[in-house]
Amino acid sequence: MLAATVDGAIALFAGLKLALLFAGDKSGGIFFAYLAGWILGVSFIHHVLGAVVFRTTVGKFLLVMRVVRDADAGRPHFWQAVGRWLRGLTWLPMQPLRSLFGAEGEPYEDACGLRYVRVRDLRRVNGSGA
Repeated sequence: MLAATVDGAIALFAGLKLALLFAGDKSGGIFFAYLAGWILGVSFIHHVLGAVVFRTTVGKFLLVMRVVRDADAGRPHFWQAVGRWLRGLTWLPMQPLRSLFGAEGEPYEDACGLRYVRVRDLRRVNGSGA
């Protein structure tokens, strides 16, 4: 949860800064459209491209974790990362519904064939510095 909080804060604050920079003195509705667009854009770049290129996001990096394919602990594929990002966008809004209907377990745990692992565990599996 700490990694998700850090990653969410980065998307929120960077999106806000970019919206303020590019929206200028536009009206409230247009500003909020800019804000939503920039937050989603920063989130996409951070979660998808970060996972594909660096195998981590800032929050996961701070916790010494990596995003890997579940099947072989390899680098995530682009579309796997996109699918996981899209699925992750529904996580928070779905929590009240999950508790209302008494759903158990975590449906996002291994979404799209990706999982988070600690670097030291990844080194054990790969026998390298990963």
